[in-house]
Amino acid sequence: MRKTIIILAALLAASVCADAKSKILERFIDKVSSSLVSFDYSFSLQSSKSKAKMTGEGNVKIQGNSFMLEGNGLEVWCDGSTRWTVDRMSEEALVEYVDDSADSYATNPALMISAVDSAFTEVSSGASKFQGKVADESVLSPKVKGKYSMDISRLKLFFKTGTAELIGAEVKLNDGSVSEFVIKNLSYSDKTEKKESFRFDEKTLDNSYVITDLR
Repeated sequence: MRKTIIILAALLAASVCADAKSKILERFIDKVSSSLVSFDYSFSLQSSKSKAKMTGEGNVKIQGNSFMLEGNGLEVWCDGSTRWTVDRMSEEALVEYVDDSADSYATNPALMISAVDSAFTEVSSGASKFQGKVADESVLSPKVKGKYSMDISRLKLFFKTGTAELIGAEVKLNDGSVSEFVIKNLSYSDKTEKKESFRFDEKTLDNSYVITDLR
């Protein structure tokens, strides 16, 4: 669940890591890279190992190399150097450093946003369908594949026809599992928030929480 929710935020991030880009993707990249971005989402994950389907919803806010994600009982805070994952229901928290290794891209959208031209390549673009509606599609593939690659093997971004408005995405993982995300209420605003606003305040957790610090 934790990995699935965090991968959601990579939808925006992955799109800014392409080499040759379609015009729609390029417009989207320019907008994302210069803004504070926020959106709501819902997702479904079909595992390759079972018939069970996982679903969830939440919201994301990303700016530069920082983000805050909330969904399915989890909160993920990242100020660009440290990431906190807080589970309110189980009263557990995980603290870890953020690095720039390939396998960190799948769990850190901020790295993907800042790693322009290093993580993904757009392999195709054109007309498609998403949720039964006509859409413009951009298909991205990770540059690094194999043992030391990220968990994502393919990413499809879907835009409202003729626009750079992201409406959804499909993420295929290396194990064959596929997640579909529906994006709503996507908005852009000026970059006004400081890194501190994306930094989790551990003092807000009481003594009942079990904190695992991997720093």
